[in-house]
Amino acid sequence: MEMIRKIRCKRMACNEKGMSLIEIMIAVVILGILAAIALPSYTAYVVEGHRSQALADMAKIQLKLEENYNAGYSATGIISGGVCIICDSDTDRYAMNLTTTSTGYTITATPQSTKGQNSDKCDGTSYTSLTLTQTGEGTPSACWK
Repeated sequence: MEMIRKIRCKRMACNEKGMSLIEIMIAVVILGILAAIALPSYTAYVVEGHRSQALADMAKIQLKLEENYNAGYSATGIISGGVCIICDSDTDRYAMNLTTTSTGYTITATPQSTKGQNSDKCDGTSYTSLTLTQTGEGTPSACWK
């Protein structure tokens, strides 16, 4: 008595159970085209997102400076050793700098090349740094829209 049941199939039906090499190659080519279109767009959104975070951090520094104004501006508790203490932006993307005087300040964010942030553009124009002054003027103006 046989315990294993053998299913006999037609020879033509048994040979058609896989994908051909051409079908697999077509699928790989379609995926490659989609990736080639999507990757540059995704990269641009990531760079723009980090710029937005740097702008928000600059505004946060400005608020902290104005909050602690006492006949002069002080960077105490904001930037220590060239590193922004209250910022959320990635230091590999932007280097923050704060210059204070008794009558004003300038906050500067310089894009870094370590992760390609220096290739960022605002309205198609490259920039070397983002600045914000005590008057609320941000440059380049295209980035502060």
